[in-house]
Amino acid sequence: MKRSYDQYNNDHDRARRDPRHGGGRTRPRFGSSSGAGYSGPASRSGSHERFHCGGGRGGRGGSDGRFHLGGGRGGRGGSDGRFHLGGGRGGRGGRLYYGREHDCRGGPERGHDLERLSSCTTNMVPAEATEGFQFFLYTVNIKESNGEQMESRHRRKELFDIGFWDNLLKGLPNAEKKDLRRAVYFSGSYFCSGRPIPGLEQEKLPVSLPLGKAGELGETVEIVQLLILGAPIAQDASLIRAHCYSIGEFHVLSNPSSFFIILILCVLTSNSRDAGHSPVYVPDSKSPTSPIPSTLPVFVSYINGVLQRALSERLSRWDNEYIVPDSFKKITKKRREKGKVVEKVVARVYRAYTAKFGVIKKTSDGGDGKVQLALTVDLRAKVMRTVSVLDDLAGGKPENKESYEPEEIETAKEIWIKQVVICMHDKKCYSVTDLLFDHSPSSLPVEGLGVYHSEYFKGKGVPLKYPHAKPMVAVLGRRNRTIYFPPELVAGNVLELDVKEELPRLASYEPKDRHEAVDKIRSYLIPGAQKTKDAGGLLPALGIQMSNCRISAKATVLPLPMMKAAGVKVPADKKKNWAPILNRANFNVNPGQANTLNAVVIYHEALEEAPAKGVFLRIRDFVNKWNATYRLSQEPVRMVRAGESEKHWEQVERTFSDPSLNAQNIFVLDFVKQEPSHKAQAYPVVKQMLTKHGYISQFVNFNTYAHHHPEEKQKSDIILRGVARQILQKAGARLWWVNIPRELPTPTVFVGVDVFHAPRVYDPIARKRTAKASCAAIIVQVYRSTSNENATVELYSEAYARKAGKEYDLRDALKTTISTALKELKCDPRSCIVWRDGIGESAFTSDAPDEIQGITEGLNSTPAGEVPLAYVVCQKRIDTKLFTKGISGRRDSAPSGTLVEDIQGLTNHTFYINGSAPPRSTAKPVRFIVIRKDDELKQVSLPHLTWDMCHDYPNWTGPIKVPSVCQMAHKLAELAGNMADCGRNINNKALKNKVHFL
Repeated sequence: MKRSYDQYNNDHDRARRDPRHGGGRTRPRFGSSSGAGYSGPASRSGSHERFHCGGGRGGRGGSDGRFHLGGGRGGRGGSDGRFHLGGGRGGRGGRLYYGREHDCRGGPERGHDLERLSSCTTNMVPAEATEGFQFFLYTVNIKESNGEQMESRHRRKELFDIGFWDNLLKGLPNAEKKDLRRAVYFSGSYFCSGRPIPGLEQEKLPVSLPLGKAGELGETVEIVQLLILGAPIAQDASLIRAHCYSIGEFHVLSNPSSFFIILILCVLTSNSRDAGHSPVYVPDSKSPTSPIPSTLPVFVSYINGVLQRALSERLSRWDNEYIVPDSFKKITKKRREKGKVVEKVVARVYRAYTAKFGVIKKTSDGGDGKVQLALTVDLRAKVMRTVSVLDDLAGGKPENKESYEPEEIETAKEIWIKQVVICMHDKKCYSVTDLLFDHSPSSLPVEGLGVYHSEYFKGKGVPLKYPHAKPMVAVLGRRNRTIYFPPELVAGNVLELDVKEELPRLASYEPKDRHEAVDKIRSYLIPGAQKTKDAGGLLPALGIQMSNCRISAKATVLPLPMMKAAGVKVPADKKKNWAPILNRANFNVNPGQANTLNAVVIYHEALEEAPAKGVFLRIRDFVNKWNATYRLSQEPVRMVRAGESEKHWEQVERTFSDPSLNAQNIFVLDFVKQEPSHKAQAYPVVKQMLTKHGYISQFVNFNTYAHHHPEEKQKSDIILRGVARQILQKAGARLWWVNIPRELPTPTVFVGVDVFHAPRVYDPIARKRTAKASCAAIIVQVYRSTSNENATVELYSEAYARKAGKEYDLRDALKTTISTALKELKCDPRSCIVWRDGIGESAFTSDAPDEIQGITEGLNSTPAGEVPLAYVVCQKRIDTKLFTKGISGRRDSAPSGTLVEDIQGLTNHTFYINGSAPPRSTAKPVRFIVIRKDDELKQVSLPHLTWDMCHDYPNWTGPIKVPSVCQMAHKLAELAGNMADCGRNINNKALKNKVHFL
């Protein structure tokens, strides 16, 4: 849940999380751009800051005046300081230096120059496949009673298990069957095995599997064909090209002249025999059938099936990750019980491991690069609430709650029905359909089993602490069947605000944690290194063996682009946060020539008019201090008192139905005071009303911080400065601008595209989980020149409602939006760059060309003729991580701006960029894939342009992960996607040149 409505990443959050460098006399000294730096005595840092910079003698300034952290004796830390940067004499050279993590007095170690980074290591481990590798692929035909193919994957697996394990192999000894289960991997339309299956020899196929009672519905399962497959052969170029798509974390890559696969699956047979069981595959010299080369997708799919089975033997699976069930961190909350303060565990944070094989290509290895199979290992956090539904209903004292009043029952059902809960036993999520207050686990029998739920869970090894506690929680199971859980076993899936505040401390993983994860998973895959009960070893049957090294790549750190705020160049030492520069900016626009925004202030009934007006006046002063092209009116033209939820938006509707209000010069400030959970109701409703008529607005949540009675005025000022900045930027003012490369023909058009998919929720009428319509957003922004020092934004946006889950087929939408934008903005472009978020590799050869065609048609609607185009895909949800290499043995996260082009795709140029680099976590790079780049743009460096545009997002005074138009498309898609009409009625032309969706 966002901490405030329009301030997605505002100064309030920055004040809480970002490193600040002391206060008052404690500010670090900066190197001079022309020579020697300043010096100052050691001093104590401000007590409210987390990061403290050493005082003492400052480092010598470099020619470009970069920032030096460090100096003589480190400054003393404040009372809650966490990290302390300092120690030693500052380095030379005018580059960014990071001191070593130290205690509160700094330390003697000299910083490391991360801007000179030339190579990095990754979280990818190579492997190798040796001669003799083969596996057996059996195709499966599973049909409904009407002869149609079975659509349900779960039902296909259920029928296969019944026919294959329970009937076909019924006579196989249990020990052999158990051993065989480790080698068989079902994948929907086929299954793979590391050894041949008795009774399924090629000459006996096809074979229909007996289903027994399960076949009474007329469903059938038939094993059709057997293929004996070996490793892919690179010399067969057509084979590789025909099956090029992404497997897991990386593109399927290959080089017809040099194919290098590195995974051992089916050797080490002597070790397997020594471990006390048979190997998965033993070459049969009597068999006349030789294995044929597998395709890369099938090969990697089989390898990942082996990997999942191996990890499941050592770890517990949770969704697509793996955890150690008894290893977690606790989030506690203090409360008073019987006159004593006790700490209650409210949530657990588990370290979840992700591991997947994929294929990559290294260009630094010479020639076109080698193709390698690599294992990517990463860490994520899984959070489990320990406050059960029973705890919530009983006020934390379930032992004292025996019955419920009618009002309590009504309130409980209103809160919980349609909510998503997580079962603390199997860690799966379910939608609540009902609460049965007339039943408990000891009174409600399990359908078809003849036992009560308390007995059922006891038999599953989950004895209940409160077997007589009510109510039973009815949830939606598979195939829309209702199942029931005891209230003590399920918990709400939405975290409280105070729990979320603890997550950055407990759920952020530093590079050393990720290195440990790689080593841990790799150790599991060494034959004989780990022992599993009744399995004779973790993977000796499969013989998986990993390399001892990591995959490294060439890297470079991209410089800060040329940026200006009010004509003042942003210095390199402010490249992570240039808000201080903006706070001092003055655009020198004569107030009489500025556009005045008449403010309408809507305030919550609990705030009172006078304090609400006082907060408005503070915001007004922050806005007008910039002397920008827009100003707020001296007084609100209207003060509107509103209530909660329906009373809130009904009052808004009455106010803005007045025809005397002119949307062109109205700005709405909505001072709300409500819990974040209510945002899902009020915020999108009010936004839908206002955008329909072309009004721009800004929400300020007084429940997040009481600005009318601030305990710390400085903290309130930081938040309200962020609000003021957003007001100007929503109105269309440019507070800073980024120069674009001179090689890019101008005027140019930047396009951002993203699609928002709303989560499925339970529909009590349809009695199933249904999905709201998806929403696509398209942003078109015009840059007239490379210096781009326009005072206002030139932007046009549209949102499109789509069928739930539909990501592609945007050709017509792109054509219409771009064509309309060019007419509205009166632009004949000379180039166009598109950044598309959310598209997968499987669409590179089908849906991406279709979208490109729509873009081309929209661009060619102008007299400029055919416009040169580049189309770049942004992939944010990847597990790849980049770490420093070769810097005094350190293995930190690669810094912000790190560019890697050494890891390439087969047919498309690929590059990785670290956007932000948080100090207490690991930077998460984005993978960019160039689908099209016309020859007219060959002099334009897309990696550099992409990085430059990561600094142009108006809602964040620092670099972000993707270019600004792409992030704006994401924000618009999310905003419109949460509206009841999915943005169909947004007045796009009235909101032209307005960044209303921030």
